[in-house]
Amino acid sequence: MRKKATRAAALVMILTQLVIVASCDSEEQPIDTATTTETQSQTTEPEVTTALPADLDFGGAECRIFNFDSGSWNTQLLAETQNGEVLNDAIYNRNIKVEDTLNVKLTEFRESEWNTAYEAARRLLASGDDAYEIYFTNDRNALSLAQEGYIEPLSDMPYVDLSREYWSQTINEDISIHNKLYFSYGDFNLTGYEAVNVLLVNKQLAEEYSLPDHYDAVLDGSWTLDLLAENMKLVTNDLDGNGSFDENDQYGITSHNKQVLPCFWVASGLRTIEKNENDEPYFALPGNEKFADMYEKVLDIMYTDNVYFNSASLTNYADNTVFKEGRALYNIVRVAFMTYYRDMDYDYAIIPYPKWDENQTEYYSRFEGGAVSFTPKVAANKELAGAVMELMACESMKTVIPVYYDTVLKNKYARDERSIEMLDLIYENRICDLGDTFWSDKIRDGVFAGKFAANDRDLQSTIATMEPTVNKVIEDTIAAFDEVDAAASSQGSASAE
Repeated sequence: MRKKATRAAALVMILTQLVIVASCDSEEQPIDTATTTETQSQTTEPEVTTALPADLDFGGAECRIFNFDSGSWNTQLLAETQNGEVLNDAIYNRNIKVEDTLNVKLTEFRESEWNTAYEAARRLLASGDDAYEIYFTNDRNALSLAQEGYIEPLSDMPYVDLSREYWSQTINEDISIHNKLYFSYGDFNLTGYEAVNVLLVNKQLAEEYSLPDHYDAVLDGSWTLDLLAENMKLVTNDLDGNGSFDENDQYGITSHNKQVLPCFWVASGLRTIEKNENDEPYFALPGNEKFADMYEKVLDIMYTDNVYFNSASLTNYADNTVFKEGRALYNIVRVAFMTYYRDMDYDYAIIPYPKWDENQTEYYSRFEGGAVSFTPKVAANKELAGAVMELMACESMKTVIPVYYDTVLKNKYARDERSIEMLDLIYENRICDLGDTFWSDKIRDGVFAGKFAANDRDLQSTIATMEPTVNKVIEDTIAAFDEVDAAASSQGSASAE
């Protein structure tokens, strides 16, 4: 059974009361013994703290971070100064707390984008250069570096406790192999939030066509794929009456071809890659009747009655003008791309993707991968790296993430308080399908994006064709990690002698 995130109540409190709780302090006790009184809400909640030793002192050592700029996510880790922008200042103050508590100095080098960052990082690691304690890179590239033996497993790092609530538990379970995590998403890493997909709803169209209230449907459990399909058919309209549909007409939903299927298969509780009892990934589509039903149903919905508009035809699919101009009921969008919709004239709601049916108990949100943090094996001071990441993650959960919710999600993106409630549901179950992230070139982009674009219903023969390739890449990955682990064990034994 996959774990459910445990932060729902805390986030609700954050969003409704805008309480920024006391920051982490290494002199305090761990969460199982410490409590704090939240006077604003008149309830007693445990105060989350790390288990770092109270006397941990790195003597002013420099913790060097390798990072990159991204057009898709917010990868900000450091802030040079306070500038009045609240998220920047929250990051600045978090880092001051980390520096003061651990007696360290945080510094950062940034590459211009993720591909050049990966190439530069790989050159450094291959040369054995102990240049940085912490690296950030795209998740697929981090997987490659881990398989080549360059990364110290994060689950083995000193002071890092990946079971804590400031490390994403649902994503951890998806990206581990043999119960080992080489990298993870801590709350200092905003890409863990920015790379989640949400569904935007044009509230004016919903009202004009007398659709059921979307917020109520989500909360009462009636928000399903069938209801989405009904709503889309009602609003689709050939506005110019010329008998054909183009970007000037009105649609039920709009998105890029590659984004549609994975959003709905994850929302239906499905993954293309699952795990066995040994925490080994395997290709989950052969013989998967529910996936076959989902695939056929989604294509039926999207390619019947002209309800779907492919935003790939627009100048920038992320900046979807069809939705912005009020001619689509729904818009599939990554949180990081919501900046394009801040100033749109039409009011919108933010909701999770629909359940497969009303028997499904949870809403699942697609996390399509981001940047991950790791420490290289060549790092001489792993204690420093581990302590910094652990404290930074804890501090971020309490001081940065609340501000991110309040300023970025609430004040900049959400249009009403009920969307804030929806965001809590959305982030509660972030699901990372490895066929949509690590191996997207073999599954999502490599196969299903094209099949969806062509309305290709021949699923079973495609799965049969994919199976040897997907199995091979999974087997090679597991074998590579086994080899890396064996080498590490051998080296450890030799060092002990």
